[in-house]
Amino acid sequence: MVRFCYLGGSSSEINSYLIRFAVTIIVIFGGIFTIRYFKTGELLLDQIIGALIGVILLIGAYIWRNIRKKMDQSK
Repeated sequence: MVRFCYLGGSSSEINSYLIRFAVTIIVIFGGIFTIRYFKTGELLLDQIIGALIGVILLIGAYIWRNIRKKMDQSK
C-alpha cells in the first residue's frame, strides 16, 4: 500500500484538518443558505451544492479515519 503524507504532516493530522475544513464549509454554506431561506424564502442552488460538498468531504474524512484506525490496530 502506498502511504501519502502531504505538507510533512502525519495522516492523522491531515485527516483532522480535513474534518475541520469540511465542518467550516458546512457552517458557511449551510448558514448562508439557512439565513437566506428564512429571510427571503429563496432556495439557493450554489449554497446547497457547497454544503453538500462539505458533507461529502466530512463523510470521506470519517471513512478515512476509520480505515486508518483499523490498519493501525492490525499492526
